[in-house]
Amino acid sequence: MYLAEADVVIVGVGPTGLSAALAVARKGRSAVIVDSGEDQSVGSRAITIHAGTLRVLEQLGCVERILAEAAKISAMQTRNPRSVLSTARFDSLPGKYPFAATLPQTRTQALLRAAANEAGVRFVPGRAVGIEQDDGGATVALEGGATVRGRFVIGADGMHSTVRVAVGIGYPDTGGSRGDHENMVLADVVPSGPVDRSRAIFLTARSGVLGLVPLPLGRLRVIANLADGARADTVDAVQRLIDERWQPVANGGRVRIEEVVWSARFRFRHHLADSFRAGRVLLAGDAGHVHSPAGGQGMNLGIRDAWYLASTLAAATDAEDSGRPADVEPLLDAYAANRRAVAAKVIEATNQIGRVMFVPTPLRPFLHLAFRAAALAGASQKQALALSGILDTGPHTLLEPVQVP
Repeated sequence: MYLAEADVVIVGVGPTGLSAALAVARKGRSAVIVDSGEDQSVGSRAITIHAGTLRVLEQLGCVERILAEAAKISAMQTRNPRSVLSTARFDSLPGKYPFAATLPQTRTQALLRAAANEAGVRFVPGRAVGIEQDDGGATVALEGGATVRGRFVIGADGMHSTVRVAVGIGYPDTGGSRGDHENMVLADVVPSGPVDRSRAIFLTARSGVLGLVPLPLGRLRVIANLADGARADTVDAVQRLIDERWQPVANGGRVRIEEVVWSARFRFRHHLADSFRAGRVLLAGDAGHVHSPAGGQGMNLGIRDAWYLASTLAAATDAEDSGRPADVEPLLDAYAANRRAVAAKVIEATNQIGRVMFVPTPLRPFLHLAFRAAALAGASQKQALALSGILDTGPHTLLEPVQVP
């Protein structure tokens, strides 16, 4: 006797798992999500939602809710203390969403969870500890002895995925970039003074890297590298960062930090699953890939994985129900191949950003010359297009391609 049965069982309640469950339900199939209670972030974490992901959220019926709360940024600017090196303009993107949205992950998750509840997704509390497969489906064992049964199982349970380990898929370190040794800090702050709320800015200075990304409610995400063990969890600590790295290049008055709402530390990680599929178990999000947060790609890629996988599984269940079981394997294989290839490209792209941001000081003049030459050749707009994700239409072009001039 199973605790729950569904067409698709999803393990993990982060943005990827919630998106997958919601997408399955909107495709007219039953979805159960195993909720360990561990993926509910108490902080901000991922904040950027790019245009390609907004297209998916439109399909999920969530985009209006998210945009009602989000801030919008028109560009991402890279600069040194003396001048702007490049500007990737999101406001020149084709399609319905010529911008990037920013919203704390806690709010994105809350809105996705509300939509999933409304769509009839069943949430089963428990921690997955194992999986057994047979010709008709897969059974997820929960801590305490209960089981949940699905025709297919989605592992969306993060970098330390129990699902991935249970089905024996490797998750090797792909090798990183120049910034891997850095102690990176994040802080969401309430600033006062002259803050450009139209764009994200990334600065490379002698004292280190500094990123400033506008958030809703007048807040600002601060990203920086600091000495090992150092934190940015107090007003004084973040103010020192702003004064040392940003104030010398800022126009206008002093930016003052009034409050630190949330902060965290992290180091870059780079992993890619050997496969995104083992039988009727498939991976999405950080369970399949993890990489530098440069360019704000992680959550975006996970949400798009979820949509394309739900679409694939809807087609697979249709094939089985219509007496076409031979069609199932090619569908599952196409998803696994497509999403692994896309993830590999994102890992390489984010590694490249890391190599640029942390280039040794003696080489920076040459890098800055290269930036200017690349900007003249149109590389900045190509970067905006790549970051946006609008060219990521999934296996079998599950979203209509955007016409790119």
